Amino acid sequence: MPTNILLADDHCILRQGLRRILESYPGFIIVAEAGSGRQAVELAREHQPDVAIVDIAMGELNGIDATAQIVRHSPRTAVIILSMYGDERYIVRALNAGAKGYLLKDSVEQDLVQAIQSVCVDRPFFSPAITQVLAERQASASVPGHVEDRYDLLTSRERQIYQLLAEGRSNKDIASLLVLSLHTVETHRTRIMEKMNVHSAAELVLSAVRRGIVR
Repeated sequence: MPTNILLADDHCILRQGLRRILESYPGFIIVAEAGSGRQAVELAREHQPDVAIVDIAMGELNGIDATAQIVRHSPRTAVIILSMYGDERYIVRALNAGAKGYLLKDSVEQDLVQAIQSVCVDRPFFSPAITQVLAERQASASVPGHVEDRYDLLTSRERQIYQLLAEGRSNKDIASLLVLSLHTVETHRTRIMEKMNVHSAAELVLSAVRRGIVR
């Protein structure tokens, strides 16, 4: 039975490289490619792929928040995060969003096929370096219920607007893109800044850069 795959990365060359690797294996079919997190969510909803391979750093909607929406709208799709970031904060956020796998980009050629085969039978898969990070986290588990990052306080919509603001979009642009009223966007912006404890556009951008949400 074929495995239908969605590729989501904002670098066309990387998507082409992933496509070449995967199409060399019988039974793997690339059903769609997305260049942004928002497009990945839309295509996952449309194609309902078996697996979505999603980069973290994408425009309009980062890969972790895109993962949460993909899992919600396409529950049969197993998401594998593909990233340059091996920090615990990214891994934990990805798993909390519903990702079944997490691969570092430097291990793609060795691990990608095995990762897809594993998540298709509902077994998680991580690059060896990620497994080590998770083991260390388990050994020093934090207190349950502790909010580790103010970002965790944001709703799904607030996270989307937070990223768009950090990308330099105006309130008017965001309202048009998300089909919201200008007043609604302004209200979200105020709540976001309160929750994130930032007091200017510059501070908001800096906070997003530190979290790897924008580059």
